[in-house]
Amino acid sequence: MSDFPYKSSKYRYTAIRFIKSKKGIFGIPKINISADFECEITKENGLYYETDGEIVIYIKHFILKDACLISIDVEDSEEYEIKYILCEGKYIAFDHSNNEYIFQIEISGLLGPTRTLYAHSILREDGITLRVEENDIGRCAGKYDKDTYPQTQIDASVHYTFAAREVLRHMGIGKYLHDNNLGYILLLGFETCNELHPDYPPHWHLIFRWPYFCGSQAPHIYIDKEGKMESNVTYIDGISGVCRKYQTLEWCKMVDMYGADVIAFRLVEDGGMELTSPGGNTYKIAPYSMEDGVKVYCDERYIGNITVKNDTDNGQIKLLWNNSDCIQDSYKEIIEYDQYTGNIKKVECVDSI
Repeated sequence: MSDFPYKSSKYRYTAIRFIKSKKGIFGIPKINISADFECEITKENGLYYETDGEIVIYIKHFILKDACLISIDVEDSEEYEIKYILCEGKYIAFDHSNNEYIFQIEISGLLGPTRTLYAHSILREDGITLRVEENDIGRCAGKYDKDTYPQTQIDASVHYTFAAREVLRHMGIGKYLHDNNLGYILLLGFETCNELHPDYPPHWHLIFRWPYFCGSQAPHIYIDKEGKMESNVTYIDGISGVCRKYQTLEWCKMVDMYGADVIAFRLVEDGGMELTSPGGNTYKIAPYSMEDGVKVYCDERYIGNITVKNDTDNGQIKLLWNNSDCIQDSYKEIIEYDQYTGNIKKVECVDSI
C-alpha cells in the first residue's frame, strides 16, 4: 500500500436529481446512459437512492475538458411522472415521449465534488455572507434519515446564523473587513442531503474567510439535541488536519492575514455564545428556544430577539428582528427562493414593524 500523500483521480462522480411530480410514491425506473467515453451509473457507497420526492443517481466518468455529452434515457413509470431533472444546480431540459424521458448532460470541465445536491440560499452584504441550507426531511441522505432527522438543530442553526449576522452588523465588523479589503465573515449551517458531504453531527459555522481561501479560520460550532451550542472545533481552511477544539468559556480569537486581531468568540455554559472585538462591546447570542427564537444581549443588556420560519415546501423564509430599544430599528425580512436549488428569487425587507 502506497503512503504517498498526494492522490488524484481521473474520475468524477456527477449527481443527477429526478424530482417526482408527487411525493411518497416509490419505485426507481430503469435508467440507461451512453457516451463516447467511459462512464457508468454507480451504486457504490449508497450513491443510488430514492426519497419521498426524488431519485438520485451518480454517474462515474472521466474528467474531460472537451464538449463531452452523456445521453440518458429513463423508462416511463406508471406510478408517477418526473417533474424536473437537475444537474449541477441547473434544470435540465428533457423530452417525454415513447414512454421515455430523454435528455443529455455535459460533463466538460467539471471538477471537485458535484454540486447537484446543493440547495443553498445565499445572502450577501459588505463583509458578511450568509448561507441557508434548504434542508428537507424528504431529501435526507447519508448520516441523516427520517428517524433521526435533526429538525431542532436545523432550526437552531438558521437562527444562530441570522443572529450572528445581526450582531456583526451592530459591531461594524462587516464594514470594517470590506473597507480594508480583509475578506468577510461567512455564516453557514449544515446540510442533510449529500452522500459525499456527510455534514455530521449538526453544527453551524462562523468562518473568517480571508481574501483567499487558504488560511481562513473555520469554526464548526456543534449543536446538541436541545438546540444549544456545545462545542467549537476550529479548522484552518486549505491545510489538511490542522484543527483545535476550544473548551467552554475559552476565547477563540480570529486574526486577519496580517496577524491583527479582528473578532473573538466563546461558548458559554448555558449553550449560548459571546462575541467581541478589540476595544468593543461584548455581545451574547443566547441559546435557541422554540418559543423565543434567539435573544441577543450587549454587555449583559437585552437588545432584541430574532425569530426565523423557513417554509421549504413553498420556498420562503420569514425573519423577524425585534429591537427592544428602538422599534424603528426592528424589521421583517421575507426571502423567496427556488425550493429545489435554493436560488433566491426575491428579498423584501420592511424597516419597521
